[in-house]
Amino acid sequence: MKILVIGAGVAGLFFASFMDKHEVIVLDKNEFAGRKLLATGNGRCNFTNLNFDRENFKANNQEFIDRTIKYFTNEDLIKYFNEIGIATTNLPSGRCYPKTMSSKTVRNALFLEAKENADFIFEEDVSDIDFKNKKVKTKGKTYAYDKLVIASGGITLKNSGSDGKILDLIKKEIPITQMTYAITNYETREKLSKKAKGTKVTAKASLYVDGKFIKSSIDDVIFQDYGLTGTAILDISNDLSQNLMEQNSSHIYIDFFPEYSREEFAGYLASLITKFAKRSIKDILIGVINEKLLDDILKISHIKSHKKGFEINERDFESLVSTLKELRFEVLKIHDIENAQVTLGGVDSNFINPKTMESTKQKDVFFIGECQDVAGDCGGYNISWAASSAKVASDYLRSLDV
Repeated sequence: MKILVIGAGVAGLFFASFMDKHEVIVLDKNEFAGRKLLATGNGRCNFTNLNFDRENFKANNQEFIDRTIKYFTNEDLIKYFNEIGIATTNLPSGRCYPKTMSSKTVRNALFLEAKENADFIFEEDVSDIDFKNKKVKTKGKTYAYDKLVIASGGITLKNSGSDGKILDLIKKEIPITQMTYAITNYETREKLSKKAKGTKVTAKASLYVDGKFIKSSIDDVIFQDYGLTGTAILDISNDLSQNLMEQNSSHIYIDFFPEYSREEFAGYLASLITKFAKRSIKDILIGVINEKLLDDILKISHIKSHKKGFEINERDFESLVSTLKELRFEVLKIHDIENAQVTLGGVDSNFINPKTMESTKQKDVFFIGECQDVAGDCGGYNISWAASSAKVASDYLRSLDV
């Protein structure tokens, strides 16, 4: 049985490493395997998460997600990494990494394992797929197959080879959902001053769509001249990008003090203003808010920076509390498409058999990883999904020889 794999990214590497000496050929347009994997987690490879649930994934078919992540869990992945020689660790947030904190460790270990089970052919750019005659064409060759596994990725990080070309080749015969970019940063209507550019704070970012609360995250928020980025923004990115694609009204509210309720924070702030009544409000806030943000916070609150504590009236006070507990940004669009980390959308999971990863539209064609319409949250979920979907497909194909 000839198994042909398109893509030597993380899903393709997992699949080949699971196959255990079958006749497998892996084609990739790059000159080496796992190019996109090297950039994962800022080069540290956040490969899964201890906090793991179906709610961490988006797809057309939620039951498809549920079955797949139960088949090969986050714990199974950690165990597998240990088995192939990758020591692992995790942060208090639940994010899991190789002990070396290097994506290269994961890429190298997976490739070494995969090479024992498959032949890799690099710099082979697929130009056509003939499902009827079971042939894949590149510029100079034609490859016949019995089973075809497509692990070509989505449309993100095109320089890594994940450019969506394979999806374009098959879209007339395979149902593909609308796609967009996620785990990225965003342009907002409201922008802070140049002085605030690059300022990072720990805060709560909450996403509201058409006035309805959707999701929130407490982590780093970074203010840029175009809008917002930071881990907290990336955490809500999948839902945000989805709603932007659907042209829904989307807003992010920043809470600088999520550890306090509004009433508790108001009491804390009032005590400072009373205690330091003769100081300017800017001086009162010097130990409360990052200095680079102070002028913007006061401007948004419509308070003169030289105003003394005893001059702050009730209207000033309520405005300042609102600014620090729910600073509002209207999100206009994705700012950075080129460096977005995950694709929303892809091969429709309603037309993939969750027991095998085989297409229900094309016999003997299998889809794994990011080319599917499954998108995981920021935090290691997408690599974990690549492993889970690859495990389902590989176990099924291995069973055919029994």
